[in-house]
Amino acid sequence: MKKRNDLPQDVLYESYMAPVQSYDEKKPTDLFRLSYVKEEEKKLRKELHALHGFQGWLLKCTTYVWRNLFGHFGEEWFYLAALGILVALISYMIDWGVKMCNWSRMWLYKDLAVGGHPWARYFAWIALPVTLCMFSAGFVKLVGPKAVGSGIPEMKTLLRGVYVKDFLTFRVLVAKVVGITSTLGSSMPLGKEGPLMHISCCCAHLLGKMVSFRGIYQNESRKLEMLAAATAVGVGCTFGAPIGGVLLSVELTTAYYGTRNYWRGFCAAVWGATFYRLLLVWIEGVESVTVVFKTSFFVDTPWAAQELLAFSILGIICGFGAAFYMRMRIRFGRFVKGSELIKKIKQANHFVYPGFISLVVASINFPLGIGQFMAGHVGYAVQVQHMFANFSWMAPNLTVAEQAVVNNWKTPWTGPYLHLVCLIAFNFVCNILAATMPIPNGSFIPNFRIGAAAGRILGELMNTWYPTGLSYHGRITKVVPGGYALVGAAAFSGAVTQTMCVCMIVLEMSSQITHVIPILIANLISNSIAQLCSSSLYDSAIKAKGLPYLPDMLPRNSAIYSVYVEDFMVTDVKYIYHGMSFEKLKNLLTENKGIKTFPLVNNPVRLILLGSIPRMQLIDLIETHVGKNRRLQELNDEEQNECKKPKSEQFRLEDDNTYDSDSDNKVSFTID
Repeated sequence: MKKRNDLPQDVLYESYMAPVQSYDEKKPTDLFRLSYVKEEEKKLRKELHALHGFQGWLLKCTTYVWRNLFGHFGEEWFYLAALGILVALISYMIDWGVKMCNWSRMWLYKDLAVGGHPWARYFAWIALPVTLCMFSAGFVKLVGPKAVGSGIPEMKTLLRGVYVKDFLTFRVLVAKVVGITSTLGSSMPLGKEGPLMHISCCCAHLLGKMVSFRGIYQNESRKLEMLAAATAVGVGCTFGAPIGGVLLSVELTTAYYGTRNYWRGFCAAVWGATFYRLLLVWIEGVESVTVVFKTSFFVDTPWAAQELLAFSILGIICGFGAAFYMRMRIRFGRFVKGSELIKKIKQANHFVYPGFISLVVASINFPLGIGQFMAGHVGYAVQVQHMFANFSWMAPNLTVAEQAVVNNWKTPWTGPYLHLVCLIAFNFVCNILAATMPIPNGSFIPNFRIGAAAGRILGELMNTWYPTGLSYHGRITKVVPGGYALVGAAAFSGAVTQTMCVCMIVLEMSSQITHVIPILIANLISNSIAQLCSSSLYDSAIKAKGLPYLPDMLPRNSAIYSVYVEDFMVTDVKYIYHGMSFEKLKNLLTENKGIKTFPLVNNPVRLILLGSIPRMQLIDLIETHVGKNRRLQELNDEEQNECKKPKSEQFRLEDDNTYDSDSDNKVSFTID
């Protein structure tokens, strides 16, 4: 095994010997930044106290009420409520922008191109998606390059204590909001759960910088706790699932979660999910607060005991399918990253690659082409709603409303089975393609649709094999294909992310508690298979980006347990201690130019760690006390002191550097 003594010592190392982080010499420390902020606050406070008359009286009353209100209830409650409401507003704005983009696209396709040439309709169909994807790529690169991608891998790294530069700034927030709106408005097979989690964390970071919540921002530990709660807000506002949002934030973003953060996550997520649903009622005129996907399964007998075997088979299928999906995604990502041709294209023009990928995806989904075999003219949310329907698409006697739904999933030449298979292939392939574009994106919802389509196929087959239902102790239970779609959606998306909280998210999204046991069983099976065959979606992204991570525990029979710490630890540690001379410190810095941070101990004997000091600060310390400028200053001071003495008392040394006590050198002087 390669020992760490053979590795360069200029960075810290984690368990896979990959660099964790290095000190950023240009990054100002939090101490200096906070001291500057405090000075500015003192100046502002003095100016406000100098006000007289009505303004001064109003300021004093407002300050008194504000301080007592915060002091009695605690600022965290107001902080979490403000965070939830703010993220809910942003989420609603994103959804409204996406809705307008989709409406514009359908207007171009249906109204402008009615009766026109197929090529005109094709151009009307692809024009807006290509434009929006190129705009998203350009805007993100110009405003905030860190807004590219999901954001969850970086959040996992950030919450583990590793500094990610410029990841939660206001520019990144603006780029993320505008970019994800354009991405989803282009109808690319991508999601928004990851970007909204990133957006909520940016909002939490910026809210913490406000004067009212300064106490939260100054404490690094509390700031990380609030960021952990913010991830739950993003999921809660995306799916309207506060409980699942908290659980997802626990599983995705942290390796070790503090239980004291639990209530913070629930508080913020409930505020966000509730306010988001109320906005739909207040602004769009929805009759009442509803769930994301309405379902109407049978409550008395939703599924029979024999169907547990079918649900288990569905879990096995989703597990292997998710593992295959992850392997293909990882390989294609490596291909794109290592391809010299793609690198040259991206360097030549930043818009060519996203424009080409969006053109390919939009062309595949064209309703007059391949898109007619996957309900391409129907929105993604409507597709999921159709697959969750509680009636069979193969039933002979359908109502008018049911027949209208089935007509979207068949043509004169094909039936629903082919359409569902094409939908799976489209989301499978095009999601992998679209995820490589340099734009904000997520992958949860496309995987959700893949699982729903797979479950719908199995549900329709079960209904075909048992048209009258399954009998158990003389009781007949009809097969509900929509229930299989619900279970498949949870199993596949849970296997891709390798999380169990997807079960709760699906239950909250559909308002169906009847299928909780089939969902849990299928998710457990699919998760087990996926974990054996591949890494999760976000762990693979962390590895691809070179971010630090905590690997999973190896099996007990692994040979790694016979390796001792001394086999890979750095034994020759360079350190500084209290009372160290400037000469020794200078020699230490000269001999170890690669080390950027030195540990500080109390003395060379006991070696009790007190902290660490960056290399640049030590260099500044030496330059300040014994550097060239300091020596020149002392020389100037001596010359000035000599000039101030009377001329009759001036002494002149002939050769001070070569003076020897045993020689006959003398000190000559003159007296005027």
